[in-house]
Amino acid sequence: MGHVTQERAIFSSGLAELLRSLHCRGTRPPDLTGPDVDHHLERRPRVPRRPRRAVTASTTAASALVVIPAFGSPELTDAVVHDLVRDGSDLDPALRIVVVDNAGDYVLPEGNIEVHRPGRNLRWIGAANWALKTASRDGQAVCVVLNNDIRLSPGFLDGLLAPFSTADDIALAAACYDDFWLHQRASAIPGTAAEYVPRDVLRNVDFCDGTAIAFAVPPVVELGSLDEVTFFRHGYGADIDLAIRVRTAGLRCVVTEGAYVSHLRRQTMNRTGQSSEGNRAEILDGLDAKWGEGWRADVGLGPDSFPAHNTGSGASWYLTPPAW
Repeated sequence: MGHVTQERAIFSSGLAELLRSLHCRGTRPPDLTGPDVDHHLERRPRVPRRPRRAVTASTTAASALVVIPAFGSPELTDAVVHDLVRDGSDLDPALRIVVVDNAGDYVLPEGNIEVHRPGRNLRWIGAANWALKTASRDGQAVCVVLNNDIRLSPGFLDGLLAPFSTADDIALAAACYDDFWLHQRASAIPGTAAEYVPRDVLRNVDFCDGTAIAFAVPPVVELGSLDEVTFFRHGYGADIDLAIRVRTAGLRCVVTEGAYVSHLRRQTMNRTGQSSEGNRAEILDGLDAKWGEGWRADVGLGPDSFPAHNTGSGASWYLTPPAW
């Protein structure tokens, strides 16, 4: 883990500059395989649109790569793109936003956003690893991966990236949300993501759900990124596995209440023929094989978590139900 420690200082310095450039915008945080990206990226030509808030150019090479894996359901991807364009994130020179079009038929509706067509379905885990590899190659300090079946709170990227400026030992940061995991649920669930009021609250957690997650690129790449060999179907369980490795290395996982997503749930699963029981099997088979029976306790979960047919309340899955 020597490289992880050595790179923290470089990462922390770069992130400080990145966050300063983001704050200048006038808001506050309230398969690794595939064709070469440079030959398979498309930008939608700029067209006149309503003026948006000015973006101050970054004074450093530090930047963040934001990736939206998508497979069909273009209306879902369009909504995420709209939320990012609403915030002016696509015009910020410190941010590069890419839709990974696994189906190969997505047409970008708006924004200064790239489309990468790998020519096959990389799945969530493959798209995330492509993003980590690309960000590492290009010297980007943070990589953000967003499901396409979510909606984003205003100023979302500012809030999600902010934790990395507070400490040099944060490897994973996730937005709070309205979904199953209680340690990641917002303190108050708004009617829509657009109504969310950010709070300056940072939670140390045992793992982060991959629905809307940010990776500190140097240490995560050093730790091997996401395990596509063990979690070879879609990637369910790979986020927990990475969190175990991150915390074993002495790094932190956090959830920020400065950013929020509403999750439509099961939209991608329904379109790609996944089943809840198949996803459960991928999680349990993979984590049992890598970590033995003790992995649940390692991430604060009880022996009755992940029962067949997804029975039981969320609180019943934890050793100690979280309270915020």
